[in-house]
Amino acid sequence: MANIPQIFPTAVFQAGFGQEAYYGSGYLTGSTIGVLGVAMKLSELKFNNDYEVLYDLGSRVGATAYVQGIKVDTTANFVLAADNKEWLGLLLNKSSSTTPYWTVPPLTGQLPSGYCMIEDQLQHYYELTGLMANSCDLKFEQGKTVDVTLTFGGKNVVYLSTTAPADFTSSTFYTYPSEFLTWAAVQITYNGNYGSTTFSVQPVKSFDIKINNNNEAFYGLGNIDYIAFVPKKLDISGSIEILHDSNMLEHFTRTIESQTSTASYDITLTIGSGEYSAYYTIVLEGLFWNEGSMTLTPVDPVVDKLDFKSLNIKIQ
Repeated sequence: MANIPQIFPTAVFQAGFGQEAYYGSGYLTGSTIGVLGVAMKLSELKFNNDYEVLYDLGSRVGATAYVQGIKVDTTANFVLAADNKEWLGLLLNKSSSTTPYWTVPPLTGQLPSGYCMIEDQLQHYYELTGLMANSCDLKFEQGKTVDVTLTFGGKNVVYLSTTAPADFTSSTFYTYPSEFLTWAAVQITYNGNYGSTTFSVQPVKSFDIKINNNNEAFYGLGNIDYIAFVPKKLDISGSIEILHDSNMLEHFTRTIESQTSTASYDITLTIGSGEYSAYYTIVLEGLFWNEGSMTLTPVDPVVDKLDFKSLNIKIQ
């Protein structure tokens, strides 16, 4: 009888995250974040040695090969949870102010780095080290859960052993958050600086926020894995689909009166307030309406779609 290969369904795998003491240091006792959100999955997990084959003159057969550099990439998808916000520490810097904002410092600096621990069916442990959050996509859509897509670039993947670090043997590390957030828990307030207009934009069909740290990875002489990721220009953009609102369109047209318009606005999303003991407040500061379109179809509601760019984001 032939040997039957070991089958590993995803039901027997576990994965959790933590924050490193310094770039590439890996697991640190007490720094565990655990599962990032409800229904978390790693939709993409890539390891690349990036081999280059060398050829000799007079031969089509490769003579030898060398590793150009190790690359690790992963994407985490999950539903936003009210009872676990620590994942924000992998995306933004946490300020030391009285109000616990996660935000972007005015000066360029190294973002916090993280690690991911994976446990398989045979209780073998693997660790992704030096994970840097490159981009985040927050999707708010009527009738659905608040979904998050978080992409990482990393330094290396290491096979540890069959012995788990102390924090990973606890019952909390692989425990999924339970307070998932849906569109029904989202309130949006729009505060325009044009005139004294302040109004709530509730007839919203969807709202999408994209955050990109534009990380650039660097190798160093004598290393085949990354020695650092440097965050470059922060790019915050997104879009809103809303039932036709004359005030919104008026503000959009005000931004195109001059090339250097000062007509920037703020949008605040309060997610989970009143329903959960802990909730999110997302503030988009210095928001500019960038591109707009309108759908005019007989009998159907008129929907405005407006794309925006923002100077900064703060999350409480």
